[in-house]
This record gives sequence, C-alpha cells and structure tokens, in this order.
Amino acid sequence: MKRRTLLKAIPASALGLLFAQAGISPVRAAGQTVSLAFPFDVESWDPTSRVIPHATSLYKCVFDQPLEYAQDTQLRAGVVTAYEWLDDDGLVLALDFRDDVYFHNGDKLTSSDFRFTFFERPKANPNIQLGYIWGKIRDVETPTPTRAVIHLKEPFVTAPQYLGFAGSFILPEKYMKSVGDEGFIKNPVGTGPYKLVDYQPNNRIVLEAFEDYWGGAPEIRNLTIQVIQNPTSRVSATQSGQVAFSYALPIRETVRLGKLPSVTSALTSTVDTYLIQMVNTGPLKDRNVRLAMHHAIDKNALSRALLNGVSEPISTASPPGTPAYQPDFEFAYDPDQAMAYLAESGYGPDNPVAIKFFSTNGVQPADFQMARAITQMWKKVGIAADLQVIDMGKYFQASAAGELEGPVLWLWTNSTADPELYSGSYLDAETAFSVWRSDDVMQKLRPLLSELDYDKRVAGYRDFNRWAVEQGYSVPLLQGISSVAHANRLHYQPYQNGWMLPAKWTL
Repeated sequence: MKRRTLLKAIPASALGLLFAQAGISPVRAAGQTVSLAFPFDVESWDPTSRVIPHATSLYKCVFDQPLEYAQDTQLRAGVVTAYEWLDDDGLVLALDFRDDVYFHNGDKLTSSDFRFTFFERPKANPNIQLGYIWGKIRDVETPTPTRAVIHLKEPFVTAPQYLGFAGSFILPEKYMKSVGDEGFIKNPVGTGPYKLVDYQPNNRIVLEAFEDYWGGAPEIRNLTIQVIQNPTSRVSATQSGQVAFSYALPIRETVRLGKLPSVTSALTSTVDTYLIQMVNTGPLKDRNVRLAMHHAIDKNALSRALLNGVSEPISTASPPGTPAYQPDFEFAYDPDQAMAYLAESGYGPDNPVAIKFFSTNGVQPADFQMARAITQMWKKVGIAADLQVIDMGKYFQASAAGELEGPVLWLWTNSTADPELYSGSYLDAETAFSVWRSDDVMQKLRPLLSELDYDKRVAGYRDFNRWAVEQGYSVPLLQGISSVAHANRLHYQPYQNGWMLPAKWTL
C-alpha cells in the first residue's frame, strides 16, 4: 500500500482537444445562453449538507471534488494530483493538491480548505451528511498548502474512490467563516467551471463560465438549467427549441426526437443499476416472499418494452463492465418457482400477500412505468402490491430514518463502479443509505469494508453479492440508462456513470 498513485488529469474538453488536433476551431459561445432541462433541483447550495448522488451533475458545475472520474469511470486527477497510503492498514492517506486552483471570489484553494470541509465543519455540525461518510477521520494534517494527510480512526480502503463521489466537494474556509452557512447558501462560491449568477428554486439555475477555472474555461459560456419535473414538458421544450438539451426523457420520446432534423438523441447504458430495495419489515421478513418477488420479474421484457433493449438484465449488484460483475450467475425469471415459494408460506393468486410498493415518477427513465409493469407480474403469482409514488426528498428522509413501509424501485447511482459503493453501501446497516438492515449481512460485509488487497476485496464482493441475492435482500434488475436529446449544434459527451457535465461539451 505504500505507493504514490499519480493520476492523469481529465482534459477540460476532450472534444475541444480533438478539434484542435484536426485544426478546427470550436465555436465560442460568448454572450450566447444555452438552456438545459433537468427533472430535479439541488436540495441546497451547500453540496455537503445532503449526500444526494442524483444532484452531482448540478453541483459539479459550481464545485470541484478532490478527484474526478473520466468518461470510462476511471479515477483521475482533479484538484488532487496524487494520493499515497502511508501505512499498511488503510489509516493514513496523503493527498497532493494543485497550486493553481482558485475559488470564484479569488481566494486560492489550499489544503486547509480540504481540512475545513472534510473534518472541521462536519465535526462541529453532525447534521452535515458528508460527515456520515467521512466521520472516520481522526484528524487532517496540512504540512503545506498543497499537501494534506488524513488520519483515520478505522480503515477506509475506498477513501480515494469517495473523494470523487457522494458529496465530496471542497468548500472555501475563509469565505464560509465570513458569511456563515446561510450566507453561503444564498451566494455559493466554489472552484468549479461555472459561477452561479441567479437561482430560482425549482425553476432555474443560471450559470456563467469561470474564466480562471484551473481546467480551462468551458466552451459554453452561459448556461441556464431549467428545472422541469414533468417528462412530457421536457420533451416539448426540446422539440420546440426552448431548450438545447433535455435529460431523463421517456425512452420512446427520446427515439422519436432523434428522428427530427434538428435534434440528436442518445440512449446509453450506465454503471447505475435499477433495483428493488427490500425492507426488513412485514411480509418481507419472509425469505420465500422475497425470492418469489424476484423470480416473478421478467427483466428482459422490461428492458425491451421500456428501455429499448439498451439496458442489460443483471442478477447481482455489479453490472457489466464493473470489477465485480458475474456473467456466470443468473437469477432466473421463473413464475412457477415464484408461486412455489409463495405456496410454502400460504400465499397464492387466490390468497395474495399484500405489500406497499414505492417508485419515483419521471425522475429516471421509465421509473413509474417499470414499477407498474412489475406490479402486474407480481399479481399473476400472488403478490398484491399497492403502488405509490414517492418523491426523492421523502425517500431519502424515510430511508435514513428506517421508516420506509415497503420496497422501493430505485435507480442506484454509483459514479465509481466500485463494488463497495453498490451493495457495500445499500446493504450496510451502519450507513444512512441502507434500506435492508440485518445482522447476518453485517457479519459478511464488515471484513470487506477493511480489506486492503484490491483483488481479494473484489472477489469477496462477488461472493457477497450472490449470497445477498440468494437471500432476497436486494433485487437487482437492469443496468441504468441515460436518455437525452439535444440540438444538433450541441456536442454532448456521455459518461458511463450517467453524469451530465456541460463544462465538457462544445458547440
């Protein structure tokens, strides 16, 4: 473990680099505003207060994370150029920072800002959710402005991966201490590619390129992100030219829009995963019921009917293209086996087991339609699901408090593709992200959370993922999918982790 990991930096614009190599000058959009449509807003302009991966793309417009993920989910340099474990136990991690990173107000980023963000502030305010992840920090040394040494209370072997994920944004110590938390939320300052110019909650976010951005000012100079929750409205806005880009569109509409002469659409599989998160309550305490629910779902039919066949069915937590993927294991679609499990517990089509079932609606492609299709599949074998819409805010609150009344269809986002941030997060009873909580899970999971040997850790997660599915503790369904449509003049770059990063796009 005592080795220094040097990281390659991500180009500010990969397309811009290609244009330059070809001798073509990309169009500079000076004075021009490009409008985008997103289905959700930020919870707060403090990106560390609530760890909500869905909002990462929005936050990354204004703030930087220590490390970055490239389009292929490989960990790369950000404002941190290298990291180094200084021990063999995963307790001491050193970070080297760039010396040319500035906040939007002109203050220079230093290692003290990292210490303030990841240690001092969460320690002073336990309600900051960044502290849920980084509460393992015992101290952070800052021997120089460009070096920080993290001392941990317990092993945190995926600390580098988390530095590019899950609320890990660096905040300006001097400015925040000057204006306070409320002042910062009203006028946020980051080191990201854009500055926030205007904000109307649940309506629009207006951004302007940051000329002194360390990665180079983005090609798209002025950006307006319109919050349009209704997917049909996002489709209309794209077709009419009201917006140049729309995210999370209905699949069929995405395909249709792509046939218009002025619009390009893209359906891209991601390393995110659709799954049903089980809860350890009511009828779901019965393993027979949980396994019946899984066997009754025709995942291939869901992909073909709702996701244009782009998303592959998955049987464990890690999808294709990720380290812990298991192509040799398949949890079969078998309605007869589902009914046999239910019959063992006294249930069937004439005496169905009743559950509540929750899903978002329009937040992710085909989310509610998928939930409706699953309830019909369940009905055929003897599971009566009362399907209800749940909004993201309520889901996160109920999940953290352990108050969900039934299973949830959810798109689990994992920008890292690391197995710990799949099942190692949503089955870890000691985190706010867990829905299913049981002692037998933790007995198997705890050793993996401190395994420093990468190959052993990945192999361990393969075994753990299969076991968890065989117990019915989670029901993996399909790869995630990114569905977007945009004006032809906009060169969009898809990321395998589903990020939408306009700073990387060109015109």
